[in-house]
Amino acid sequence: MLSNVEGDSAFSPLQLHYLRRLNRLLRLRTDQRGLLNEEGMRLIDRAIYSTYCDAADLGVTAEAQELLHRHAVSATGRRQRTAR
Repeated sequence: MLSNVEGDSAFSPLQLHYLRRLNRLLRLRTDQRGLLNEEGMRLIDRAIYSTYCDAADLGVTAEAQELLHRHAVSATGRRQRTAR
């Protein structure tokens, strides 16, 4: 998704900044999962949540949710069921 966002002029530079940051934090969480202690993971999770909220405030909620879903799938190797 982010590769589609990179060249899309429909997003402002600030929207792109937060989507890229969210993507980077999600990748960092996946890559560092086995290396960080509980507090380290909590810090990354808080940064992810804060960045998601910023993206939502800027009107790119759907794109941010797509990133979250994609990383949830890639982290488990399969799609997670969501509670309804």
